[in-house]
Amino acid sequence: MRTHLTLRSNNAKTGPIAVSSTERASCPPSCPFIKRCYGESGFHTRLHWDKIDKGERGTNWSGFLDQVRSIPAGSLWRHNQVGDLAGKGDKVDKRKLRSLTLANRGKQGYTYTHKPVISGEHARANAEAIEQANKGGFVVNLSGNNPAHADRLANLGIAPVVTIVARDTPDVSYTPLGRKIVVCPAQQRDDITCATCGLCARQRSVIVGFRAHGVNASKIEAISEQYGQG
Repeated sequence: MRTHLTLRSNNAKTGPIAVSSTERASCPPSCPFIKRCYGESGFHTRLHWDKIDKGERGTNWSGFLDQVRSIPAGSLWRHNQVGDLAGKGDKVDKRKLRSLTLANRGKQGYTYTHKPVISGEHARANAEAIEQANKGGFVVNLSGNNPAHADRLANLGIAPVVTIVARDTPDVSYTPLGRKIVVCPAQQRDDITCATCGLCARQRSVIVGFRAHGVNASKIEAISEQYGQG
């Protein structure tokens, strides 16, 4: 599982934090946004991802863990600006996630996953691995396809939840079951970045909403409306 770590990102939205990327093989086929996500729509991001897939950038898992250990204590960092949790396709590699959780000790690492945790062959094992990572201090956010799906993920009680929302969604809204959704602060204000916010790196009850954006925003909205399972 080839992974690349940038110790100081130049991304305007994340701010100057460490950010990783994992090869496309980690992306679950069950994800309705596969091949349509922002990682595929941005020229430079797609080029970077291509080089990881080709073995021109990044390192193996052991090398990546060494890099994570070198991140200064207390630092906020984001795993997988593109890609998903280690493990081919829909399956989470429990051993690799456990080793990453240990390497993250003393740091504020966080990520998002579309690996299935509700239904499918690997759902139960995935949910258990993700729950253990969160208990161990590595925050794995479950990614909802829409607010209704976010409710189903939140009902599991294993991890914080984020969700795709429409472009015209207000800064604060609610899921069908009444859970509060707060739109990503970095989408609300230009002077906020992941580095200054850190909301997704916390255990919390509020759901973080990401407005569909990029050149595929309209397609993302359409898919979000259509899919609620996973």
